[in-house]
Amino acid sequence: MSAEMRYIYTQRRNGAYRVENRGYFEDQAKAVANQLGASLKLFTVRGIPVDINASWLIAFALITWSFSTAAFPGVFRLWSTQQYWLAGVVTTLLLFTSVLAHELGHSFVALSQGLRVRGITLLLFGGVSRIEGDASRPRNEFFIAFAGPVVSLIIGVTLLGWWIAFGPERPNEITPLHGVLFFTGWMNILVAVFNLLPGYPLDGGRVLRSMVWGFTGDMHLASRVAFVVGRGVFYLLIAWGGWRILNGDLVGGIWVVFVGWFLLNAARGERAAQNAEAGAARRRELDFSIGVATRPMPRMAEEGMTVFEVRSRGYLAGSQVSVPVARKGELVGFITAQELNEVPLERQNDVVLGRMVDPGSLRVISANETARDGLRTMDKHRVIQLVVIDAGSVVGIVTRQDILAKMIEFSSAADSA
Repeated sequence: MSAEMRYIYTQRRNGAYRVENRGYFEDQAKAVANQLGASLKLFTVRGIPVDINASWLIAFALITWSFSTAAFPGVFRLWSTQQYWLAGVVTTLLLFTSVLAHELGHSFVALSQGLRVRGITLLLFGGVSRIEGDASRPRNEFFIAFAGPVVSLIIGVTLLGWWIAFGPERPNEITPLHGVLFFTGWMNILVAVFNLLPGYPLDGGRVLRSMVWGFTGDMHLASRVAFVVGRGVFYLLIAWGGWRILNGDLVGGIWVVFVGWFLLNAARGERAAQNAEAGAARRRELDFSIGVATRPMPRMAEEGMTVFEVRSRGYLAGSQVSVPVARKGELVGFITAQELNEVPLERQNDVVLGRMVDPGSLRVISANETARDGLRTMDKHRVIQLVVIDAGSVVGIVTRQDILAKMIEFSSAADSA
């Protein structure tokens, strides 16, 4: 299961930065499990711990009751009460086993993509795979998201295929075993179809996001599309539940409304969390030191030089946005390229830099301060560059463009990691 990636830049001594990718769903799954009660570890599958949450007992009781008192009696009318309840219990256990297989499908594909799976937890509404990290490419997310429904479809088609090929032909020949296999097959197909609804955070919503991401190359746009579509799907689900209630199906309608409401709130919460994480990531991207973005001090022009001399001698070469001005070799300020361009051509041979330079344009920052501090200093003093010092010595200058370029460089490195 994918979500927006967390990029944490950690400065090393050599000035390089490490990208640490932490999965959002790992944190969210833990939070959900903690809110719903304690979890009990059952066993381990290929190194993946499988836990069962206390809320599962509620689901087990409700689903067993529904199978035993409504579903089985409504289809198979010749069984005893004990047979209905036995079939209900076994079918519910098989259904949760199928949910586990569904989540293992997600987890095994995630493992094949190089992601780590911290565990699987069975909850009130099914299960969640705690996958550490996120898919690095759209197709990887597609395969991880689609794997679960594929497993459910395989189970469902296999069981219903067995029913069609070898099932009893007469109603009085149908045993609870037949009924259990029949309903387990149908429920797996329903689980697959429901999960493929294009509503984030369902598997179908993740499939939709991976497709939009692949077509546009913009994961953030893909997330917005998946959330908007999902919101519409869940509103329709709630409306359908209301329609069922109005038509006399009180229990089924309430259940559908509750599921739709739960998914809608889960989508809203996840979207809000991802927005907050994106903002935090942007703030973290400004935590690198100014020294990383510093460029060497450009050639200084003496204050007695004219604008014409500065321009003709190439003091504004390349991406340089200002000219450092010196008085007898000592830096006194900066003149921006825009200020030089504003001097009329007929006066450029007469106007000297000493008359133009503003001492307030000379602002200093330590190489150890952060890029965020640098931008704040520039905004406060309305300058476009800062002189960078380290241990009392000038090591260069840094401009706003230098900081933004370094941010883009780090983000690109994180995206390709």
